[in-house]
Amino acid sequence: MSGIWGNVIVLAVLVAVVALAVRSLWKSHKSGGHCGGDCSACGGCDGGCHCK
Repeated sequence: MSGIWGNVIVLAVLVAVVALAVRSLWKSHKSGGHCGGDCSACGGCDGGCHCK
């Protein structure tokens, strides 16, 4: 039975880490901190966009 609780705890930690990563990406996206590949309209790279 204790092995199940270990798996539950590891799974809960993993879900929390993934949720925080998604939240960080979402907040970055909402604030314009991303590059969509169009350097003329890129608001998040401050001129450092390396589009090809």
